[in-house]
Amino acid sequence: MSDVPHRTHVSGIPEGSRSARRLQARPHGGSVWLAPRLRRLPSLLVSWIVANVSVLFLASGMILLGLFVTKVLLRSDTISNADDRFPEWLAGHRTPFWNSWSHYASMSGDVPVIVPLIGAVALFLVVRRRWRTASFVVQSALAETLCYSLTVLFIVRLRPDVVRLDTFNIHHSFPSGHTAVSFAVYGAIALLLAAHFKAWPVRAAIWSIALLLALDVAFARMYRGEHHPIDVAGGAVMGVGALIVALFAARTARSVAELRHEAREEPVV
Repeated sequence: MSDVPHRTHVSGIPEGSRSARRLQARPHGGSVWLAPRLRRLPSLLVSWIVANVSVLFLASGMILLGLFVTKVLLRSDTISNADDRFPEWLAGHRTPFWNSWSHYASMSGDVPVIVPLIGAVALFLVVRRRWRTASFVVQSALAETLCYSLTVLFIVRLRPDVVRLDTFNIHHSFPSGHTAVSFAVYGAIALLLAAHFKAWPVRAAIWSIALLLALDVAFARMYRGEHHPIDVAGGAVMGVGALIVALFAARTARSVAELRHEAREEPVV
């Protein structure tokens, strides 16, 4: 017997899907309030509209945070020097082994790994008739990408003054996009995967692996001279924010789908 709470069966979420619990709107939550106001729109369209509008708010917050970091926080020589010191120390202690390791760790938060991973997860979910959860995973990455693209239009910070091992735009140090997408995508996958297990040690292991992967990317980006500690911290904030945006959009879309289904099922008097 499934213990998945649900009001109405909707397409894209098979009966008994445990991960569907993650896409179920919480009572008195924002999705429950917003869904009736968007019920005339197709649920998939609602998902993308809500996600994109929410990203604008997230990007605004990241831009304000970036301005605070670059215009206020880093005006302090103590903070600025401390933020420079760690990547400089790492650059001075590089070895061939760790150079190679950091390359692969960094790639796990870059397009050549993230895009195939998302594609494989989404394809697996779609084949199993779970296209709403597939949309959620894709949306977590797209939300981060859009937020990052908007943020770096307004925030300029030079990368650490060390020999850099990559060739990215030198002015885009804050925030770390690799770190952000790692927290968003690995977090989204962990959120769905952990729902299939009731034992808390298994859930803790899943979340720990996702967190370690994201932190591994963050550390590699500093090792390779691409970011300061504050930059990867900002990336983590952005990634978690993108994950929340995708989850809010998915829950709102599911609520709309349920409302539309209930309306069709109502008897005509």
